[in-house]
Amino acid sequence: MTGRYMLLELNDNVISSTGLNEDELRIELAARLYEDEKITVAQGGTMTGLGRIKFQQELGKRRIVCHYDVPDLHADLETLNTLFRDRRN
Repeated sequence: MTGRYMLLELNDNVISSTGLNEDELRIELAARLYEDEKITVAQGGTMTGLGRIKFQQELGKRRIVCHYDVPDLHADLETLNTLFRDRRN
């Protein structure tokens, strides 16, 4: 599967006005996209380079509620079943 990539350029004035460094800006952008239900936790973890767990911690720091619905539950249950099946074999 071929992925699409986008390079986002911000001039120094914009960057300095935020008071954030590159990593912090990336986290803020991903957090807002997640909050608006534009990306998943997994995508946010990838986008920030933090991984799912640390990205979820960043969401918590910002008091952003995790979106968790029935399809997410089914996906997690399937993952757990696969993991435990692999451990038994």
